[in-house]
Amino acid sequence: MRKRHNEYSRQLIDFVRELRPPAPIAGGLMPKVTIVTPSFNQARFLERTILSVLNQGYPRLEYIIIDGGSTDGSVDIIRKYERYLTYWESTPDRGQSHAINKGFERATGDYVGWQNSDDLYFPGALRKLGSAASKGRAPIVSGNLFVADADNRIFRKIHYTPVNRGTLTVVKASIPNQSAIFRRDLLRKYGLLQESMRYCMDLELWSRLLREGKNLIVPDAMGVYTAHDETKTALMQDVLLEEREQIVTRIRRTEPGLGRLFELSCRASKVAAHARQGDLSYLLDKLTTKIFGRDDWSAH
Repeated sequence: MRKRHNEYSRQLIDFVRELRPPAPIAGGLMPKVTIVTPSFNQARFLERTILSVLNQGYPRLEYIIIDGGSTDGSVDIIRKYERYLTYWESTPDRGQSHAINKGFERATGDYVGWQNSDDLYFPGALRKLGSAASKGRAPIVSGNLFVADADNRIFRKIHYTPVNRGTLTVVKASIPNQSAIFRRDLLRKYGLLQESMRYCMDLELWSRLLREGKNLIVPDAMGVYTAHDETKTALMQDVLLEEREQIVTRIRRTEPGLGRLFELSCRASKVAAHARQGDLSYLLDKLTTKIFGRDDWSAH
């Protein structure tokens, strides 16, 4: 497992080292995709995020960066890639969710998504997501997740399975925004991110969009979550737990039959889905973690 992680790390480090000149690629039936990056004083990570988007080689990409008025050199980094961007701004905002919503309001893609300014797309992720989206009208198309350190060294891979609203009350950490796109028309139908959410804005949004059906999993479309000391996961655990409980309670009020029996059935179905996807090494890793101790990623 460590050898494979080292190989993934080498690919990632090379991928975000420099801009690859865009080459003409036939778009075919690929949907237009809008990616929004919210940022505020993240110069330490921002360029690698930008490169991970631009280097996807996606044929119908619209890329928007909404900066909250950074003073740490972020604007200089954004200007470096200005000609590849559909739109960018650097003005004070009301926080991460507001910044993402500002980008969504300008989006014209068939599908949209957001990539945080310290996270990444792994090579080929957007093409795989877009290709899957072109084959149907799934409300959300999503992949799996690598966890890396600030130097792009990958040390964990997290696998996901399709979920519905009921499943969210059990699994809770269900769809990684780092490898997810979703239909823009559903934002018009169900609304944008809730700005009152400081951490679980993604989980709350999924709880609404999943009214249209389960997400479609693309197992080899990978996002990269960057684990470092300044992440919300490191600093806002109390907010995470409080907001997550609010969302779960809200779903349980509207979805019948979500008792203990449903929870057991849901966990069994999740294991079966992982097995069908070929995630056997992941299941073994999860079993080992359950037996010998839980870690910070046990909710995934």
